[in-house]
Amino acid sequence: MKKRTEEVLFQAEASYKDLLLRKNMKLRIWETAVFVVGMVLLSVLFGSQSNTFKLLAFAIAFGVVGLSPFLYKAVLRPRYTLTKSHLIVSIAGQERSYPLSAVEQVYEGRNVYRLQGKKESLMISREFLAHLDERLFLLQRKGKRR
Repeated sequence: MKKRTEEVLFQAEASYKDLLLRKNMKLRIWETAVFVVGMVLLSVLFGSQSNTFKLLAFAIAFGVVGLSPFLYKAVLRPRYTLTKSHLIVSIAGQERSYPLSAVEQVYEGRNVYRLQGKKESLMISREFLAHLDERLFLLQRKGKRR
């Protein structure tokens, strides 16, 4: 869904820090699975008491936690757009649009929102989340006046 540029209030792409700190549950599960598989393979190949195992275990942990956000950014290319009436989420080339009336914050001060009834972690900066919260507050206040 394309929105006219004059309707766009704020647009942002996820940075490395955003992807490192605000991953959704699916990405966290993938990271855990990759780490566990790597550790099992290492223990079979080297034995858990060897120094090689310990060094490679540290390398796998660093790779999974520290380098995976680069991979997420390259593959998923998360982009978020806030318009006057919609939140547009573009991940891996798939664009989804949510009316702001169907968006609500689940936890105060966190990046978890309910988008059309489904909990979703927004992998974006605090600045974008602040703009989203402000817009939601304004719409909620406007709705109560009617």
